[in-house]
Amino acid sequence: MKKIVLDLEKEGKRYTFFGDPDPDSPSLEFENVIPPGAIGPEPHVHMIQKETFHVISGKMIARVDGEERILSAGETIEVHAGVVHSFTNGSSTEPLVNRIVVEPALNFQWFMTEAVESAIRNGGSWKDIPLLEGGHLMFLARKENRDGRVPYFLQYILFGVLSLFAILTGKSKNISPMNK
Repeated sequence: MKKIVLDLEKEGKRYTFFGDPDPDSPSLEFENVIPPGAIGPEPHVHMIQKETFHVISGKMIARVDGEERILSAGETIEVHAGVVHSFTNGSSTEPLVNRIVVEPALNFQWFMTEAVESAIRNGGSWKDIPLLEGGHLMFLARKENRDGRVPYFLQYILFGVLSLFAILTGKSKNISPMNK
């Protein structure tokens, strides 16, 4: 099976996808490694997908719909579509390794690959994604992925304007088209 490995070296994070993106697949499985003490993604929402986290090793602090839960190796948590969530490595000494399943796959692998590749191109950290590229990517993926901290109507306006400027300045060419 083909593996696609994306490393954010500046943050010590790794994303390993098992196979090419297939938006028609019923599910997508990938592995995520987060170094000791590091935070995972900011609060976000998958609008039409369920995400299941299987903790392979380490300790995960999951924040789901305002509730916090600590998971250890062998434990699993499901996050249903439309629910705000984030997670953090709960250990200051051990990496957190998650096997994550997203159902259905839709464009999640495309979204993550484009975001990580933008971060790598621009310095190697999530914080290095240029505003126009990030806004354009979020606007393209707005039906599937949203920020969990900002009302949707504001995201639609903000990311729409950033996407327009990305197109006008040619920065949108740094993001490959969505698969579907």
